[in-house]
Amino acid sequence: MLRNYLKIAWRTLRRNRLYTGINMIGLSVSMAACWLISLYVWNELTFDRFHERADSIFRVITRFKMADSDDGLALSGADVGPRLQQTHPEVLKTVRFKSVPVATKRHGNELTNEGDVYETDKSVFDVFSYRLLSGSKTALDKPNSVVLTQQLAGKYFGAADPTGKILILNKQPYTVTGVLQDLPPNTDLRFSALLSWRDAPASAEDVFDTSCFTYVLLADQTQASGFRRKLAQFDKTQVAPRIKALGYDIKIEHQLQPLTELHFVDGLFDDTPKGNRMYLTIFSIVAAFILLVACINYMNLYVVQATKRQKEVGIRKVMGAGSHQLLGQFLGEAWLVMLMSTVLSLGVILVVRPVFEQFTAIPLTLPNWSFVSGGLAGLGLVGLLTGLYPALFLSSAQPVGALKGQSRGMGRQWTRKSLVVLQFTLSVSLIVSTLVVRQQTDYLRSKDPGFTKEQVLVVSVPAEEAIRQKMRVLKTMLAQNSRIEAVSLGLSPITNDAKGSVVREVDGQKTEQLVFFARIDEAYLNLLQIKLQAGRNFNSELASDKNRAVIVNESFVKWMGWRMDQAIGQTVKTSSNDSLPRQVIGVVRDHHFASLHNRIEPMMLYYQTDNPLNVLVRLRPSDVEVVRSAWASLIPEYPFEAAFLDTSFDKQYQQEEKAKILLTWFSTLIILISCLGLFGLIAFTSEQRTKEIGVRKVLGASVASIISLLSIDILKLVFIAIVLASPLAWYAMNEWLQDFAYKIDIAWWMFGLAGLLAIGIALATVSFQSIKAALMNPVKSLRTE
Repeated sequence: MLRNYLKIAWRTLRRNRLYTGINMIGLSVSMAACWLISLYVWNELTFDRFHERADSIFRVITRFKMADSDDGLALSGADVGPRLQQTHPEVLKTVRFKSVPVATKRHGNELTNEGDVYETDKSVFDVFSYRLLSGSKTALDKPNSVVLTQQLAGKYFGAADPTGKILILNKQPYTVTGVLQDLPPNTDLRFSALLSWRDAPASAEDVFDTSCFTYVLLADQTQASGFRRKLAQFDKTQVAPRIKALGYDIKIEHQLQPLTELHFVDGLFDDTPKGNRMYLTIFSIVAAFILLVACINYMNLYVVQATKRQKEVGIRKVMGAGSHQLLGQFLGEAWLVMLMSTVLSLGVILVVRPVFEQFTAIPLTLPNWSFVSGGLAGLGLVGLLTGLYPALFLSSAQPVGALKGQSRGMGRQWTRKSLVVLQFTLSVSLIVSTLVVRQQTDYLRSKDPGFTKEQVLVVSVPAEEAIRQKMRVLKTMLAQNSRIEAVSLGLSPITNDAKGSVVREVDGQKTEQLVFFARIDEAYLNLLQIKLQAGRNFNSELASDKNRAVIVNESFVKWMGWRMDQAIGQTVKTSSNDSLPRQVIGVVRDHHFASLHNRIEPMMLYYQTDNPLNVLVRLRPSDVEVVRSAWASLIPEYPFEAAFLDTSFDKQYQQEEKAKILLTWFSTLIILISCLGLFGLIAFTSEQRTKEIGVRKVLGASVASIISLLSIDILKLVFIAIVLASPLAWYAMNEWLQDFAYKIDIAWWMFGLAGLLAIGIALATVSFQSIKAALMNPVKSLRTE
């Protein structure tokens, strides 16, 4: 019997090649898109879950609380981990990761800067499940030891085992004691090499030290809530007294964050790049939309073909077939289409996967059998739900009515029309969402940041003090070159995360709070073309400017409660015990020194050139070689590392840029799948109304009136979909825009354009079949049986 069912199903699908092809193309493309999106979402949701004890590992972060300010830092002090392990028995192990800003490796005559290098504790392999290809868990027990990732080991030592060999990093010899398997792409803390920990001399100011990512391994994850209370007591008894002894009015708190949640914890300074749950939700909904639209196509096209098969159903029932047998037959056809579409979707994935991986920068692999089996079970469920309504509709036909050719209203037209409305509601919603995301992303990139970021090269300076002292010489060399427009030395580029303490007086009550700051020289403002609103710039010849002067932004003036014309000459105390407050000599225009996700905050600019982290150079991109040559002649022992400021600034909006492109792809895909369904429906409608069209043409109907007759019903449904989609899209996009401090207004024209696009696409889809039917010879139409 099963063989007979399959044979009938195959013959039926072959007989209706057009509709079978439409269904298979729509289902295979939609399934491929769903698989790719699901793999991407799975990758994001399983960050760092490859560690065996991931649920029991927590990161310790630091919060600085001063009056109304509460600032979080992903880092903590170097002594926090060891103190917690000594005083709390539930802490089995602690691990610290301290970033080495630049690790320079000399390989023959070539100098290479290796990023993502960390000093770490020897307990790292007891806490985390990193797989060692050579060496043991004691690899970092001895001083000056280094463990390399597989990729870095291959880069410098080829296929040979590097264990026991010497690697020179930052002029320091390290013994290679192990090789790690390359880290999976879904890990929050990425590194290329781990160095053995080096203890620094203790200092009273260590209480403010925040230089390490600190992780604790608890005996059991259920102890986390109790340990959080103990952590608060730890701050009260061991941290607060040390702060008070130094005379600072600030409160430091340490908090726990689960390792498995770190990838989505944002808003902390000095943290690693983060994911966005909202985008995962959006992409998951879009994946469901894509599959739903393809399933609607299948149901609609299957039902409208029912009139052709009702005589078949009637005959089979008269011959003794039961409803359950017919139901099984038609469900089998649905599953057969789903199976063939699944196989076809694998081919689509093979073609699209490289492009998708390159765009997301994530290698897509099948995670595990539970994911695969869950996906296959989901497809089986989709096949059941998709085929159930058409199967029930066909199998429930009465034999007498079926044999008489009664069509049962084309399969309950209200159901078919409702599905078309739902299809285009989803399509229009996604078009509006895509327009909003594109406009917001373009706004982020085009909005005036308050400074000129184009043609500004940011040269990174190594942490070695002797090298930093040479930066004044480098500045002089570059400034004397006619091809260089301007040069500036600074502690950090425009997108800095540094904060400093300021005493603020409100209603006679003084409070100490944290504000952003940057250390610059006299050329900084002119180089970036940051406008002075009042006062003057720094003067390198005035000793007072170097020691006691400060420039603030407009937000700082408002925050302090000053009037703009009174700001110059005001004093700013940097702590409660500051006996020599700084004097405001200038006020600069508010500028976006951080992402437009955040509002412009109060900021101070100090004068300092002794210890710059960056050299800023304004020049044409073609003149970068001038800077490179000057660097090589002055500092041959370190490689030249630089990037243009506008490129670095735009990286802040990578997630929005990806969302814009993905939504454009997906909305286009949904529209194309919807159009396939419309094409099939209008083809069937034209076929069913062939005689009617012939009679109308004989009676004098024009081609335009025939086209209008066949198109008007579809356009009515699209119009209803536009009305339903508009409030849904507005609500969803308004919620998304709340994540931005600076955002666009959702304009009416976006809904109008989305509606026109939907109407135009629908009209273009139905026009081909409508025109074909309208131009048909009426003699042939009237002969059609």
